[in-house]
Amino acid sequence: MVDLLAIAAAAAWLLAFGCCALVTRRPALRAGTADLGPGLHLDKPALVNLAATRCRLNGAAYAATILDLAAAGHLAVAEREPGQLWCEVPVSPPAQAGLARSEELVLAGVRALAGADGAPFEALAESCASDIHGRWDPFERAVRAEARRAGITRPRLAAATRVLLYAEAGCVAALVFAAIDGGSHSGLWAAAVTAFFAFAVPAYWVHLLGRRDRLTARGSTLGALAVGAAADVTAAAWTPGLASALSSAELSRLARAVAAGVPVHIFGATPGLATGVRPGRGRARTGISGQSAGTAGPSAAWSSFGGQWRLVRIGPASSASTHPAFWLVLAAWLGLMAYAGSLLPGPAGVLVTAVLAVGSAAAALGGARGLAAWLARPAETSFQAQVIARWLENCSTNNDDTSIACVAVDDGERSWSFDVSGTSFGQLALGDTVTVRASPRSGKLIGVVPAQLGTGGGAAAPGRAAVDGHDESRPGEPAADESRWGEPVRGEGRPAAAAAGQQAGATPRGALLAAGEVSAAVGRPVDAAALTTRATSTVYRGEGVTVIVTVADGFLGSLASLARRRGHPLPGVGDEAWLLNRDRTVVLRAGGRTAKVTLGGSAARSLPPDVVTRLATSVAERLPDHATSAGMQA
Repeated sequence: MVDLLAIAAAAAWLLAFGCCALVTRRPALRAGTADLGPGLHLDKPALVNLAATRCRLNGAAYAATILDLAAAGHLAVAEREPGQLWCEVPVSPPAQAGLARSEELVLAGVRALAGADGAPFEALAESCASDIHGRWDPFERAVRAEARRAGITRPRLAAATRVLLYAEAGCVAALVFAAIDGGSHSGLWAAAVTAFFAFAVPAYWVHLLGRRDRLTARGSTLGALAVGAAADVTAAAWTPGLASALSSAELSRLARAVAAGVPVHIFGATPGLATGVRPGRGRARTGISGQSAGTAGPSAAWSSFGGQWRLVRIGPASSASTHPAFWLVLAAWLGLMAYAGSLLPGPAGVLVTAVLAVGSAAAALGGARGLAAWLARPAETSFQAQVIARWLENCSTNNDDTSIACVAVDDGERSWSFDVSGTSFGQLALGDTVTVRASPRSGKLIGVVPAQLGTGGGAAAPGRAAVDGHDESRPGEPAADESRWGEPVRGEGRPAAAAAGQQAGATPRGALLAAGEVSAAVGRPVDAAALTTRATSTVYRGEGVTVIVTVADGFLGSLASLARRRGHPLPGVGDEAWLLNRDRTVVLRAGGRTAKVTLGGSAARSLPPDVVTRLATSVAERLPDHATSAGMQA
């Protein structure tokens, strides 16, 4: 009887959940049966897009918001070529007091890319697809929150319905526990584990369905009005070549037509065509977007590096290519197989030997050519570039799904794609001009230093903190400021350790070593830049020399146990210290904190052997006092 009750309860729950899912797929009321009421009009193209697409916000909302900002005077739009709009920031824009949060995000992103010289509308619209996490996700969250407040959408499952479904799932789990516990001799563990999954799986389904949006009666009416108004927009409403003559009202009408999905002949009106990544496609959830967990890298992105806007193709990371030595090993293996095939009797042995020999020769030739080209590349190179795309890629290893943070930069001739740490990912933004140090042979990123903030097509901005491509956090690991990854470029919101207006070569505030001390120790001038997120790090760079001083608790503190096992004790430095990495790294403890001093670069071998020891001694003397002021660096 208990078994039958458990089966009947599970079937009843599935039936109730299926009915809720089917019923809530449709809007609350039929379109046009409710009045919009005061205060809600067709004045927000993002809300129009959300209503017209039945809560499946797409990239047209971002492009339409840019056009609407231009209609309000926050941007200036001109048409340099038929169908190709150019956006500029006016000298005296109106106040932003009446803008919604989603509009502020779009305007901040546009200003960061456009700069003083402006940018193509297509490039600005595609930025939400080039940086899903930095541009699109915060915009989508803001739009959905505004729709909830305006009464356009509501959760698909009401709070009472969710509580009822949770309670029914609990009853099912209790019956399952009773059925298994009374009908088997496996003990309480089997019954408890089965009951847990009998409750957890349905509860998770309820949670997922409850996160999704559903149009209310007002939202249905807004969508119907938007589609009806957009249907009146014909080809005559938008004639290429007349954009400069459009009034604010006509430009606003055009923005709503783009938001409603009218096929308007404007390059960039449908973001995602150039990059190959459609923001918001097929999703209707609130909170963190489905694409936040991982997206495919964009196939192309816009760049203004060198003064001219152009679409740059983004290829796979060089590190993903096969090392040429693999083909030589394959050639040797095929040669052995060819010798073994020659022992076969009859024509089969001759045929197998010939095929394997040809394959071995081809692999050897290709491997030799590839190895020659690989050796011809420099072991390390440094160049200026512009960040043109950011994304996260899923990586499944040993049944463990992780996200790898990736960036693409343009050096003026080609694009480079790199895996970066979570800290570096949070420090870089679209349009940033950076100095990249990479290995062309392996395709690995050695380091990246942001040189200018949000240059885009405009003027340079003060420098920001140095970002090392190989810091202590794992690639894709959320940084301490993870919640701000998706925020626009704001002076107070972006992590930066150096004070505003810090001069190149000056010592950052709070650094344990002055730039002059390091210069005297290594015998050449160095520039210092600070990075403070999870750890307090200062990077000193000179010609052929790099010194990194890192101070932190937590993860970096665990380096002490590792250094104790693998390093050599270094007496007289702090409470305890060890030498590692061929005497180029010192890990030390003083005042309850851990620090690491690392010396690297091509000229490190020519320096005196006690350089790292002398620098570590100075760090150990100041480390206890630094612990009380570390909070100022975060």
